Amino acid sequence: SESIAMIARAALALVLVAACLTISACSSGGSVRKAETTGPDQVQVVQIALPMSNAYVIKAERPILIDTGGPGDAKAIEQALAAEGIAPSQIGLIVLTHGHADHAGSAAALRMVTRAPIALGAGDAAMAAAGRNGALKPVGLEAWLIRPFVSPPFAPFSVDIAVSSEVDLKPWGVEGTIKPMPGHTEGSLVVVLDDHRAFTGDLLRGGSMGGHLNPHRPHDHYFQPDVARAHRSICDLLASGVETFYVGHGGPLTRAAVAKACACSPAAGT
Repeated sequence: SESIAMIARAALALVLVAACLTISACSSGGSVRKAETTGPDQVQVVQIALPMSNAYVIKAERPILIDTGGPGDAKAIEQALAAEGIAPSQIGLIVLTHGHADHAGSAAALRMVTRAPIALGAGDAAMAAAGRNGALKPVGLEAWLIRPFVSPPFAPFSVDIAVSSEVDLKPWGVEGTIKPMPGHTEGSLVVVLDDHRAFTGDLLRGGSMGGHLNPHRPHDHYFQPDVARAHRSICDLLASGVETFYVGHGGPLTRAAVAKACACSPAAGT
């Protein structure tokens, strides 16, 4: 019956939540680095897989750190930077794709050690100042079940660059732009490189269980205040020529997979 099916789905979701939390707890002592192989004309991107989210480093003249993980992830990020031969003082800019705890939770700590300015969407500045997530709107049963576990308080911080319009990254030696792209939060940002790669935060996610399973399969994020708006933003990125999506959980995601998952127009997916 339908009620039995609902109970079964709820039980499965609870198992997934428990497994996700177990994986996170087991991996909380460090980070896993994955350096992408790039073409001769592409800046190198390093993905830092943290217990609950991804951070990224663009290895440029003045390296850019994208997202800072959750509270307590600063040490893991510092270790990943050291493994890439990057001293904290070399980081030229910290860009936060949005103000949620699993992406901005170590921003205050990393600004202290890097002395780099923090760029965050103006619409999320209040979350940063409060050190707490705003309201989370779950998408699906699994999201309802994990919501109590994904909103830890974090060290509040002020924003150095409150982004409300496009920011050119050339001053940091990167051919690319920070673009305001609300969808997951009002202040969500996307970093788009001129070589058709983009860092999209939580506009969508890769895989399940925090990206630990099937990381290259696109899904709607667990929490979206406006799924249709997020899809429009993703389709706009496809229409602009983005080929690779570096997401906040799992990934990377290919253009074809994202276009199919978001039901974008054929023009966007080609």
